[in-house]
Amino acid sequence: MAVEDLRRSLAYTSPQMVWFSTVLVVVVGVRVQAAPPPLPRWVLEDTGSQPGTLPLIIQYVVQSFLKNCGMALFYDSRDDSGDVEGILHVVHQPITVFALVRSPDGGLRLPAGTKIPLLTTCSAYIILSQDHEGLLSLVLSTEFQTTLSYLGRFIFVTGSACRAAKVILDNEVMAWRPHALVVTKVDKESDKRRGTDYHLWSHQVFRKDVAEVVYLAGRWQRESTQRPSHLFPDKLNNFHGNELRAVTFEHAPSIVQIQEASGVYHYDGIDIRLLHILADALNFRLKIVNPSDGDKWGSPMANGSWSGLTGDLTQHRAHMGVANLFIHIHYLEVVDMTVPYDMEFGCFITPLPKPLPQWVALVYPFSSQVWWLTLAFLMAGTPLLYLASRLAHYFLQDETTWATNLGNNLFYGTAIFFGMGMPKLPESDVTRGYFIMWVWYGLLVTVVYRSALTAFLTIPLEPPPINTLNQLAGSSLPAWGAPGLTFKKMLEENPDPTVQRLARRYLPVSDAQEGITLTAQGKYALMENRQFLEYTIATSYTNQHGEETLHVMKECFLPFRIGMAMPKRSPYKPNFDKIVTRVVEAGLVRKWFHDILFMSRHRGSDEDQDTRSGAFSLDNLQGAWLLLGAGLLVSLVAFLLESLTGYMCRHRDLSLGH
Repeated sequence: MAVEDLRRSLAYTSPQMVWFSTVLVVVVGVRVQAAPPPLPRWVLEDTGSQPGTLPLIIQYVVQSFLKNCGMALFYDSRDDSGDVEGILHVVHQPITVFALVRSPDGGLRLPAGTKIPLLTTCSAYIILSQDHEGLLSLVLSTEFQTTLSYLGRFIFVTGSACRAAKVILDNEVMAWRPHALVVTKVDKESDKRRGTDYHLWSHQVFRKDVAEVVYLAGRWQRESTQRPSHLFPDKLNNFHGNELRAVTFEHAPSIVQIQEASGVYHYDGIDIRLLHILADALNFRLKIVNPSDGDKWGSPMANGSWSGLTGDLTQHRAHMGVANLFIHIHYLEVVDMTVPYDMEFGCFITPLPKPLPQWVALVYPFSSQVWWLTLAFLMAGTPLLYLASRLAHYFLQDETTWATNLGNNLFYGTAIFFGMGMPKLPESDVTRGYFIMWVWYGLLVTVVYRSALTAFLTIPLEPPPINTLNQLAGSSLPAWGAPGLTFKKMLEENPDPTVQRLARRYLPVSDAQEGITLTAQGKYALMENRQFLEYTIATSYTNQHGEETLHVMKECFLPFRIGMAMPKRSPYKPNFDKIVTRVVEAGLVRKWFHDILFMSRHRGSDEDQDTRSGAFSLDNLQGAWLLLGAGLLVSLVAFLLESLTGYMCRHRDLSLGH
């Protein structure tokens, strides 16, 4: 109906109706699509001033259940019941009107170019047609499934044909749309005698393997004040024990395969425990299956389909999928995902540097600055002791000649650091005062060195591991990477120059296990999520003493949110989101991870056990043997030099004697 026609049709009503018509023209009329078929005339039932029963039903449903929803009305232009104008008259909310079109096969279709904004709150669709078969063809059309929100409120209004509600609701499309209502006119004499004008039908959603259960949600009696009060219940807060399939595979610690005493295997892990929480909260039987084609997460194929876990979800072979899934754009294009329940970071695992030889422990108690300062004091302190002794001997005449010898002073000054007793003590007060402070300094340095040396002799000496991306880029490792090329693209797209340097030496591996093996051999650095790397180290690369042989870098990057995947437009996503949010708020995910890590930590088998006691071994005392050998070598060199010098002197004396 044109805007001007609608204004003229309301011109003879009350002033309130004139005001309403103006608002209706501004809010609704301008939103009607261009050049639709004319609307049928507004027909009033029973009296000339009251709208018909059907508009009152729609008015009640909108006011009771659809407030603040975006409204769209679709009508079959062949009908001439006047219901469209009546609905527009009583529904005091903005509403967009569309005329359905007939397809060549006689079915109904949305008009070409239909665009309805999807609201974050709710969307409501009122669809009118006396042809219930036409409504079925509309429901099954691609435009219906892609244009209208699957979580919207659908109100179908049709004729009184037998089983019309079942025809509209009992199909695979409406089985995944939980909020649906079919309004049919009563055609039974028994109901008419009871004053019933319309039946309101709904269905028990999500019955893919069996026929939909279509039930009578309420009766509408024009004169009755009791109205149906549960037309849009939450149908998916209880699955009534139905079986739901979850596709997954082993990927610790999210999915861990555990063998029971009976030999039967079962899954445990963070994601599995979350699935059981969902099953208990929503009352469904959980069946865990592996990807049907043996692939893991899956990847897109040439024909546009997906393999692995993602393929099973897109083909509706499973209701949900878990395996430490990253909420990423390339997944969201083909599946839906819950709100995140964990946060992961892409980290590198690197081989630990080889332990240093134990003789290096001799220098480890002090830093390089302390060593240089001690050497400087030694080189300056003993000459000062010699100078003090010389001054006391020649000016005060109270110091012995022995103390004025430079060699003796060097021996004195150095012997203090080794705790050696002095053969002679200084006699001058000047020399004694300096000597006392020198002994005190030497004592403090020696005590600190000895106490720290014991710890360094017993603990293996390891150089600092690789902890930053810059250190990794400058390391001698030949390559690093992850399974596939996804991470390489992320590295290349990162604006950080250091990260781009990492992308140049990226080398993909077939799977994570190959990357771990190469890393343990010192030939690679695997990039994976931190939880997986920590679990792998705890279970396979930690000895009986709790010492790790691989290392997770402290500097991580590429944060990822973890979620549960499900087929596109899954009606149970809002219900899953609520449970997942409660699990996260309760802190259960972090607790599960630490529990699984504690239970799976490897402490070494009996044959791995070595006898590590408090006694020092030959390896611990490498430094002592090395110093002894150095002393013997110095003595030997001195002996040879002195022998050679003595021989040359004797030979010279003999020559002079002749």
